[in-house]
Amino acid sequence: PINPKADEICGLKAYPTVAAVPEVADLATISVGRDHVIPAFNQCIEAGIRRVIIISQGFSDADKRGRELQEQITLLARGSGVRVLGPNTLGVTNNFRGLSTGFIDLPRPVKIPPVALIAQTGLLQVAPKEFSGCNWGKAIDIGNACDVDFVDALEYFGTDPEIRVIAVYMEGFLRARKFLEAASRISLTKPIIVFKTGRTAAGARAALSHTGSLVGEDEINDAAFRRAGIIRVKNVSEFRDAVHSFLKFADLSGPRLGVLTPSGAAGIMATDACDDFGFTISNLPENLAGKLKEGLPDWVHIGNPVDIWPVGMLGDGFSSAYKQALCGLLNSPEIDAVLALSLSMSSPLHQDIDIAAVVAEAGKETNNTKPVSMWIYGTAAAATVEKLEAVAQVACFDSVEQAVRGLSFVYRYHQLKGRKIPAQRTFPYDRKAADLLLAKGRQRKVLLGEDALDLLSIFGIPAAAGKIARNWREIEAAAESFSYPLVLKLSGEAFLHKSEWGGVVTDIRNKKELRGAWKKMKENVRLRNPKLKTGFQLQEQAAGKELLLGLKLDPKFGHVLVCGLGGVYAEVFKDISRELVPVGRSEAEKMLSSLKTYPLLKGVRGEAGIDQEGMLEILERLSFLAACVPDIAELDINPLMADAGGCRAVDARIIW
Repeated sequence: PINPKADEICGLKAYPTVAAVPEVADLATISVGRDHVIPAFNQCIEAGIRRVIIISQGFSDADKRGRELQEQITLLARGSGVRVLGPNTLGVTNNFRGLSTGFIDLPRPVKIPPVALIAQTGLLQVAPKEFSGCNWGKAIDIGNACDVDFVDALEYFGTDPEIRVIAVYMEGFLRARKFLEAASRISLTKPIIVFKTGRTAAGARAALSHTGSLVGEDEINDAAFRRAGIIRVKNVSEFRDAVHSFLKFADLSGPRLGVLTPSGAAGIMATDACDDFGFTISNLPENLAGKLKEGLPDWVHIGNPVDIWPVGMLGDGFSSAYKQALCGLLNSPEIDAVLALSLSMSSPLHQDIDIAAVVAEAGKETNNTKPVSMWIYGTAAAATVEKLEAVAQVACFDSVEQAVRGLSFVYRYHQLKGRKIPAQRTFPYDRKAADLLLAKGRQRKVLLGEDALDLLSIFGIPAAAGKIARNWREIEAAAESFSYPLVLKLSGEAFLHKSEWGGVVTDIRNKKELRGAWKKMKENVRLRNPKLKTGFQLQEQAAGKELLLGLKLDPKFGHVLVCGLGGVYAEVFKDISRELVPVGRSEAEKMLSSLKTYPLLKGVRGEAGIDQEGMLEILERLSFLAACVPDIAELDINPLMADAGGCRAVDARIIW
């Protein structure tokens, strides 16, 4: 202890200054009023201490003066090479060593799991069981992160042999790209669970394009986490179940489940939950169905889910039947994991049912390596769960749905571990022609209409034929070079959302209809703003499905590529998929196939689908465009018309 007003604290000799300590300490924790922190920190630097935790608060979490003080700490740390955790932190907990730097007394647990926590708060350190269902093996509260941050902590736990699972509570990103790079590497060997809060923040309020308004901050986080192989959870319940699943289950390589239940109703609940989380109910091994049915009446049906109650009541008893069924499911090569439900009653009438012993015996007899996810209900459930949790590859959850969700985390991680690192495909393009349009766009901060479509064409993205016109004479002349039906649109920076001005008329069949559309459009603009100069864009009408493609520059992660349902209802239905750039062929395929409208794009009931190969190449070319023009803020192609004959951009805007 360092304190100028005490000779002894808690039975330990106290020193008036850090310099008075006879040895160089490995770590200093500073817990004084904020105005005294920098002098104390300087003492530590001068004494040669290389690691400092600043518990004190009132810095960037408080006011302008606090932010100034924190900046001084950061500069001192960088100048001296001292690593600092905090300020405003509980610091670290290492239950393997019995170390805690927090100001709250945390008892050292008897059972220490190989789970590490990285958080932007001390709350989770203080309440480990509420957030994870167990204790933390080690924990780091990065606090205000003036120096040590998520990246440092993640890198540390990534190579820590005592840690098998990494749990992260995150409010905001620090060094986002570096965090993803580290997570992408570490997640290949250790699951990383991220509980990211602030999901409802409106990240695109100032967006000018459809793309901008459809790509909120949290959707980008999802895409980033997926790219890095991170398991993202959205509430405390999911956080607990994910940690529990990764602690108990080694791996889950497939979606085929065997379901064992003592109740037909619970079997139906389980089936619904399996469907919700993307699992399939496997075919029951024929030899198992035959064994279970031996000596039973014909009316007893054996299927998957296995309703074991009638088998047990009419046969050799519940425990015997349950064990036989469980062994059969675990031994089956057609089943990847087992969802096992059971009652556990304290009544003397049910003393012969010891489900924990049954499950343990089945595991030993089969040398089981498959996950067994369980829901136990009844008056003796708590005691039974405690016993089952000691069985290898067995985890218990509070509901049928949570038991299935627990399996889904492990299966999702298995799939993420097998992901490929996307590679950017390159394409030839006319650099001189592109540079002319880019210079124009950067000067004006926007490219619209034909200019935007011309830039897309340079990068190999097909566009509908069209011309810009200032008056009826130019519209009439342009129409002579096109084939009807035609589309007339307003053109100009004032008309970002043309439909709001009555600025799009489609299916124009002849010159008379064209002149009528032009007059109506001029009148719409005059009524709303008579001072606006009106320009027009004339195009041949393209047929097909209306899609939206776009790019949005995220300040943390770079460009995000967007694909989805287009047209005027794009922001209503929000059927959108998102991926971080670069996007290769496999990512493009996932983007397209994940859309709710994908069955329509494939073609239904004899209707031809779209040119999927052409669409996938356009997605790759857009990703390439983002790599070549990194300063684009938003790019919006809406609509892109797609049919079996090809895909063509009909309208576009690019914003710097």
